[in-house]
Amino acid sequence: MKTIFFFKYIPGILLLCLLFACKKDSPSADGPVIQTPLISKLSRTFVQAGDRLTIYGHALIQDGLLTEVFIGGRPGEIVGQSADSLAIIIPPKVLNGRILVTISRNQQFKSANGPEIAVKPTPLIKSYWPSYAYAGDTIALYTENFSEQNNDNFFYIGNDALQLVSKKDRDTFFVKLPANTNTGLLSWHTYDGPSDTFPVPFPIRHASYAVNTVKDWLHLDPAFSYMDTLVRGYPVLAGGNYPDVHKRIYDSVLLYIANTNRSYTIFLPASDSYRRNNISQETFLNKIMARPYNYNTLLITAIVPGRQLQLQTLQAGDAFPTAYTMRMVYGNDYDDASGNTVSIIEQQGEKYAQLTGIYGETNPPVKILRSHQVGNATIFETDGELGIIYF
Repeated sequence: MKTIFFFKYIPGILLLCLLFACKKDSPSADGPVIQTPLISKLSRTFVQAGDRLTIYGHALIQDGLLTEVFIGGRPGEIVGQSADSLAIIIPPKVLNGRILVTISRNQQFKSANGPEIAVKPTPLIKSYWPSYAYAGDTIALYTENFSEQNNDNFFYIGNDALQLVSKKDRDTFFVKLPANTNTGLLSWHTYDGPSDTFPVPFPIRHASYAVNTVKDWLHLDPAFSYMDTLVRGYPVLAGGNYPDVHKRIYDSVLLYIANTNRSYTIFLPASDSYRRNNISQETFLNKIMARPYNYNTLLITAIVPGRQLQLQTLQAGDAFPTAYTMRMVYGNDYDDASGNTVSIIEQQGEKYAQLTGIYGETNPPVKILRSHQVGNATIFETDGELGIIYF
């Protein structure tokens, strides 16, 4: 009797099993079955915050289901997708971590663990040299956290791409400025990552400016920003003694550099000659205020009156009287008109200027970098101050 009872329920048991089996493989009342995703590979083995990373695999996108990606526990933004790939943006402040893809609906989900990926620090341009340049020049960028593969690194000034010329070491890049570029912000990125920008524009010099006085040229040429500060700010920087003590020499300087009629040559240090010696603009201002008599004298000593000299015609042994004379210092009634001279020296094919005093004493020579023609005047740009030799 028991055997008959058992066989009586066999058809019902088989029907229930069949129903459960069909339910497991068929869409549920809430939606389609979640397939287990698979991660097969990544587009690269290391990234930086903001980079674009592609994840390859299977069942990464499923209709009606939510796909999410996490790197080291932080969510990444999905910016491109297909059934077999996901493109994501690496989130900020993420450290090295494992890639996780989840497919979910409500409280149900399935996930796939991918390989661990290295997240590198954000690239940075810390500084550059020189502090200004002509279009077409090559400059050095001092950086950190850029890729060792040159093709992964991109540099710009404004919207113009910079040409990577060479590398000195891992963190020093030499890049060439475009031939027709202008002053603009330096920016950069690595791989497909986001751009970052240097906080101040990179100054581009011009071969000429539409001005007729040296004073105006100094104001426009970024290589003479320190000299422009000195010239324009001197009456204030010189302090309370300016009217009685310093004004007469300063006015003598202006008779040349603010005048369109006088012919003369002036030797002026480029701003980077100060920066090379760690003299900031603020330090320079403090030096003027501390010893104002040094700086109006510096300017008048640098002037060779009556001569618009040409760099290509200078020869070793040439000597030119400067505007800093005994008569200029002590008044027109002073009998002795002797003063300092500028002598030309040649070393290894380069030309240098050296200040010589009335008793033969000398200052260290400074290299003449280039010349500029401004109306009836010539500026010789130097890599340092001629200095002062007092009487």
